[in-house]
Amino acid sequence: MCSSDLDIVAYSDIRKKTDIVTIDNALNKVTNLRGVYYTRIDDPSCKRQTGVIAQEINEILPEAVTYAADIDEYGVKYGNIVGILIEAIKEQQQQIEELKQIIANK
Repeated sequence: MCSSDLDIVAYSDIRKKTDIVTIDNALNKVTNLRGVYYTRIDDPSCKRQTGVIAQEINEILPEAVTYAADIDEYGVKYGNIVGILIEAIKEQQQQIEELKQIIANK
């Protein structure tokens, strides 16, 4: 079984959080992210997958990256990318609404 076939649940209870701040400039961050297709070299039986490159994400959203020094390997906490995607969509929707208003006023 490929590791991508596993479901992961991240608990997100507000009672376990502090210093909550809405992500700003999310759209700018998202436009700098790169989604990729890849095939794992350590498991050739797995099909082509989609994802991101941890080292690239680290430059933009280090909160979503892990590093295991014992095996010298980077990882991505994919769940930590969701918040930035939500805020980016909201920013983009605001831009769309503003443009629709401009067009309607012409």
